[in-house]
Amino acid sequence: MYFLARQRSLRLLSLVMLTAVHSIEASQRTSEEQAATTRPPNFIIVFADDFGFDVECFGSPTTRTVNINRMAAEGMKMTQWNTAHSICSPSRAAILTGRYAIRSGIFGNETKPAPHTGDHRVVHPACYGHLPFSEVTIAEALKPANYTSMAIGKWHLGYAYENTTLLPIGHGFDYFYGTPVTHCEGPPNSPAVPVFENHEKIGRIGIDIVREDLVYRYSEQATKFITNNVNNPFFLYLAMDNTHSPVFSPANFTSRRGPYGAATEALDWVVGEVLSTLEKLSLAEDTLVIFTSDNGAWYVIPPTEAGVVGPFQGTYAPKTLGYVDTGKGSTWEGGFRVPAVAWWPGTIAAGSVCENFTSSLDLYVTFLSLAGASTPAGVALDGKDISDILDPKGKRGRLPQAQPQSAGNENYTFFYYRGPELMAARQGAIKAHFITHSGFGHEDPVSHDPPLLFDVEVDPQERQPLSATEFKAFITSITA
Repeated sequence: MYFLARQRSLRLLSLVMLTAVHSIEASQRTSEEQAATTRPPNFIIVFADDFGFDVECFGSPTTRTVNINRMAAEGMKMTQWNTAHSICSPSRAAILTGRYAIRSGIFGNETKPAPHTGDHRVVHPACYGHLPFSEVTIAEALKPANYTSMAIGKWHLGYAYENTTLLPIGHGFDYFYGTPVTHCEGPPNSPAVPVFENHEKIGRIGIDIVREDLVYRYSEQATKFITNNVNNPFFLYLAMDNTHSPVFSPANFTSRRGPYGAATEALDWVVGEVLSTLEKLSLAEDTLVIFTSDNGAWYVIPPTEAGVVGPFQGTYAPKTLGYVDTGKGSTWEGGFRVPAVAWWPGTIAAGSVCENFTSSLDLYVTFLSLAGASTPAGVALDGKDISDILDPKGKRGRLPQAQPQSAGNENYTFFYYRGPELMAARQGAIKAHFITHSGFGHEDPVSHDPPLLFDVEVDPQERQPLSATEFKAFITSITA
C-alpha cells in the first residue's frame, strides 16, 4: 500500500511540475508575442524619381518589376495614391514634413520667385534656398521614440553653394549618403554633382564616381544601415535618382522598354535587395515598406527617357506643345497620381487593394501614430492618419493623432499647387480646377469660373467636365 501511495504521489508531483513548466513556457511565448507586437515598427520609404506607371502590377506590358510586383502580391496596392506636389523639391519637402510645400516656402515658378527656391521651381544648386530649419522632418519627430534614421540618394532640399549644414544631417537624420541635387544638376561652374557621406564629400559623379554605380552604392548603403540597426527601430528614406532623365542603369540591366525600362528594372532590383535584407535579418514583420514616386512621369522628353502616366492623361487639356503636357509639373491627374505599394508581412493582408484617396502627406502622421510618437506641438499637418488602412486589425499599438481629417472622411480636401498658385482641389471623387496650365509649357494659365469639374474616379482621364449647375452645392462647399 505504501509503495502504491508513493507512486501516486510521485505521479501527481510530476504532473504539477509539468503543468508549471508548460505554464512558464506559455507565459514566455505570450511575453515574446506581446514584445513582437508592441515593438515599434521600422519604416522605409523607397522614393522613385519622375516615375510613371511602368510597373507590371499597375499594367505595364514591357517593363519587368518582379520585386515591386512581389510587394503588391504580399502587401497592398494603393490605387488612389497622390503625391503632394508634381515636381521634385516641393514633393520631397511635403513627404518629409507632412505639410504642403507652400508652408515651408519650397516652391517657385518662372514668374513668381519664392522665398526658398528663387526663380526656380525646385531648389537649384545656384540658389540659397533650402528647407527651413524650423520644419520638423519625420526623422526629427521620431527621435523621441528612439529611432535611428538615414537618408540615401537625392536630397534636393538645399545645398546653397556647397553649404553642407543644409543636408539631411541638419534636418534630424543621423546618416546621409547621396547627392544634394539631381544627378544631372551640377553646382555653379562645375558640371559634376558631388556625392556626400554625412558631411564629407567623397567624390563627384563623372570624375571619380561612376554615375551608373549609384544604384549599387545606394543598395549597399541601405543594406548596411538596416543590418547595423537590427535591434533598433529605424527610419530609412531611400530617394533613388531612377528614373529622372537622363536615365541611367548599370550595363547588366536591359529592357524591351529601352533605357527607361532598364533604369526601372535597376530600381526594382534595389527594392528586392531591401526586402531580401529584411527577411534575412528576420525584420520583415517589423518593417513597413512604402514604394512610391515624387511625381508623375515627365511628358516633355522622349519616351525612351520617360515613363507613362497610365490612364491619367488629362485629355481635356489643350495641346499647347503639340501634345497634352499633363504629367510632371502639372496639376492634372498625371502629375499627381503615382503608383504606391505598401508591404508589411503579418500586418498588411497579402494581395489587398486600397481604393481610398491617400497621399504622401499621410505618411508623416501615420508613422508617428504607429511608432507611438507625438506630433510636433504647434505644427499644422496636412495629411491623414491612415494607420487603420495599413493595420486594419490594430495589431500594432498606436498613439491616436489629433488630426482634423481621417482616412474615410469624404469632406477631406486635398489641394493641388503649381508653385505658389492654388490650381485645384478635391473632395471625395470630385476635383475642381480653378486654374489649368501645362506641366512645362510657357503659355498663359487659364482661369475657370465656375471651376472645371471632373469625377476623377469615374473619369480619371479628366476627359468630360461635369455640369457646374448640377454641382453648385459642391462648388459652394469647396470654395467656402
